[in-house]
Amino acid sequence: MSERKIIGIIWKCTLCGFCPKDFECPGFDDDARWESSYARGKVAIVHAIIQDETRGFQNSQRAKESLFACTGCGHCQYICPSGIDIPSIIYYGKKKLVDANNYPKTHYEILKNIKKFGNPFKEEGPRDELWLDLKTNLDTKTVYFPGCMAIYRTPEVAINTIKLFEKIGEKIRILEKETCCSGILYRTGHKDKISENVNPMIEDLIQNPPKQIIFTCPGCLTAFKEIYKSVLKIKFPNTKLLHFTEYLINNIEKLESLKSEFKDLLTKKIREPIIWHDPCHLARGLGIYNEPRRILETIGIPYIEFKQAKEDTNCCGSGSGVRSAYPDLAEKTTLQRLKEVRDLGAKTILTACPFCEYQYNKVIKKHNYDYDVLDLNSLLKKLISL
Repeated sequence: MSERKIIGIIWKCTLCGFCPKDFECPGFDDDARWESSYARGKVAIVHAIIQDETRGFQNSQRAKESLFACTGCGHCQYICPSGIDIPSIIYYGKKKLVDANNYPKTHYEILKNIKKFGNPFKEEGPRDELWLDLKTNLDTKTVYFPGCMAIYRTPEVAINTIKLFEKIGEKIRILEKETCCSGILYRTGHKDKISENVNPMIEDLIQNPPKQIIFTCPGCLTAFKEIYKSVLKIKFPNTKLLHFTEYLINNIEKLESLKSEFKDLLTKKIREPIIWHDPCHLARGLGIYNEPRRILETIGIPYIEFKQAKEDTNCCGSGSGVRSAYPDLAEKTTLQRLKEVRDLGAKTILTACPFCEYQYNKVIKKHNYDYDVLDLNSLLKKLISL
């Protein structure tokens, strides 16, 4: 998005102050309660940077802390009466700070790691050692894109998803030149660096276009569906881009026959009550929240809801590089969510985002809490006993 368009969006802000605060905005400082820590203040900072760079706002420590503390959850845009695309404004502001070399050191490490290792975690191991054979399935038109989190941090998500594909009877392949989607680069202000990392993978897709690409990471799906279109001007007109829950709801009859078996196994393998957590990128960003609920209801898995759910969901705290740059802020946000889990009496948190699963598990383990966290596909795998 051009600077002129960003300015046009900013000028739509009426300064009404309806922007979410407290629990609804992970970056809001509820101790100091500075305006610069919530959406209206962040928009004002970006406006100041764009309007007059001689004032030096792009070099400000306060500006850096304010903008990079944003998880990109999009709750502010959802609540905004004027419908302002606040995340895009903040992402642009981050880019201006990156151009001024005023950004968290941990984000430089992420950039360097993606360029050198093809992932943000500095992992030197191959991306495909658990499913090397799937790269040879060149005749199939269904691609599974696991993403860095499911490869290096939550491998059970990818493994269980592959098992579900087998159960459904779907032959899949992994892209030969599969690499980090680089969505994190966009969200941390390094959008100019995306192309050099993903171009070989994009060329692979263009040369052998699949009918559908299935994702288990909402962030990766957002990169392919929105970021590549806006930043790289690349679309996939003949390829469906689907989250696994969208794919599964169209194939649910292949699991529905096991409904009676699920009911018996549920009490033996899963601690109830189960609470469903809507990931921000999935529910609010992509509008995918009915599909997972329909899956759970169709196969008879009972669940409870958070007080704020679906498009109104609250963030787990780990998005847009916040977990790496401001781990205490990310943890505080997760603890707020876990307090609600406790108040609602849930024992198992169920979600469909490897980032959310990982963040919940890290905080639960650190504080020795008695909760389980499962990806939806991992739950299905447990119940089917493949």
